[in-house]
Amino acid sequence: MRRFKFPLQTLLKVRKLREREAKRKVAAQRADIARLDRLNEATWAEISAQHAGLLQNQQQPFIKPADLARTRTWIAHLRATIAQRTLLRAEMTARLQQLQSEYNAARQEARIIEKLRQRRWDEYRRQRARKEQSAADELAQQLQTKAAGDSAGPRPTAAVP
Repeated sequence: MRRFKFPLQTLLKVRKLREREAKRKVAAQRADIARLDRLNEATWAEISAQHAGLLQNQQQPFIKPADLARTRTWIAHLRATIAQRTLLRAEMTARLQQLQSEYNAARQEARIIEKLRQRRWDEYRRQRARKEQSAADELAQQLQTKAAGDSAGPRPTAAVP
């Protein structure tokens, strides 16, 4: 029997590549969101440090108004940056959901072809097993027929006049 050949193997490869690419995009988007979250955490830490410095400066007898204004402006800038990143994160999260649905669709398309391939492979194995069993049965029958003929003894030969 000839070897197994799945006619849609190329399509399966293409769909698996699409699935892998969609998965890569989802992972990249998640990494970007995580990077943005780390930046926000660092910015919040900077704001806390600036507030601590501001409180420390206020305990001194003399505060330069320019330093105070500069620190407050910097804190305001950092908060504005966090607000912008929050909006960007919301957009990135929406994009992540879109990419996730694309990945799920690509995965489903690939699984359809994988299941079809598996069914065809199982069918091929069953046919091969039936043919092998049929050949083995035929061989056993031939051996049995030959053994039955050999056990009957030598055949009498007709006398030649």
